[in-house]
Amino acid sequence: MTPAFLRRRWQRWLARRHPAGPEIRLRHNRIYVLPSAFGFAFALCALLLLVGAINYQLSLGYLFTFGLIGLGHAALTEAFRNLLGLRFGTRQPEPVFQGETAFFPVAISNDKRRVRRGILLRAANGGTATLDRLAGQQERLVHLPVPTSERGWLALPRLTIETRYPTGFCRAWSHASLTARVLVYPRPERDPPPYPGAQESGAGMARRTGEDEFAGLREYRPGDSPRRIAWKHAARSDILAVKSFDSAQGAQSVVDWDAAAPLDVEGRLSRLTAWLLRAEGSGERYGLNLPGQRIEIDHGPQHLARCLEALATFDLAAAPHG
Repeated sequence: MTPAFLRRRWQRWLARRHPAGPEIRLRHNRIYVLPSAFGFAFALCALLLLVGAINYQLSLGYLFTFGLIGLGHAALTEAFRNLLGLRFGTRQPEPVFQGETAFFPVAISNDKRRVRRGILLRAANGGTATLDRLAGQQERLVHLPVPTSERGWLALPRLTIETRYPTGFCRAWSHASLTARVLVYPRPERDPPPYPGAQESGAGMARRTGEDEFAGLREYRPGDSPRRIAWKHAARSDILAVKSFDSAQGAQSVVDWDAAAPLDVEGRLSRLTAWLLRAEGSGERYGLNLPGQRIEIDHGPQHLARCLEALATFDLAAAPHG
């Protein structure tokens, strides 16, 4: 059998043994325990002591050896009980931009009275989160980092939950497949060109500007124009702020798919993302035109999130063509 075939068999077995769900509870038949490297060294020392006690017929040697064996067994049992009965669930993560790290909130609940210690969560891609102490009848939230490389919906990878408490002699672990996902927006273009000029057809970034009045300062967002940064305020504090303006006549923009030509699909999405962030940052009202989808002009965080979601989930092959 090839390694690829064995990996597929292993993945199918894990899927059956640890079914996916919004919440899982660690039962006794889903927790595995094996000695760690330190535990194997400890077992080897205990074996050597036992051989010496048998060879020299030392009563104290027997006592010391079986005391060590009992200690190792107690460590194994305690590591198992440290995970038994824990419940794991997820909360809705915040969307991120492509290339950033997404943080999945994972809730760990302890229904027992015993204190749990030294819990480690590790995602399949290597991101880890630790919980040093969880008191009885309590719930704690940890944020598991997962790197992003593509836009769209990113599912939470399979988790490995482990502990080496209390002695480090044994490693107890289990697997969890939690049904959670995060939306990854396209990466905004770093230095996008200015908005295209106003067009009667409505294509491109058609703009109608009014008389801007200073409305205050807000936190810097990717895509904001350097000309709007409040440099004097930044020099007095560690926060990079941007000047926000209200338009008396109500500036409006329409971001169109064809305005980003001749870039490829991902390049267009990156540029449109930067233009949307710039429009929101400047206080404009804006809309979005994509092949097969149109979002009417509006403004605000919810409208921006709707537009960015349309870009993140955009599929050119599935879009109807006129």
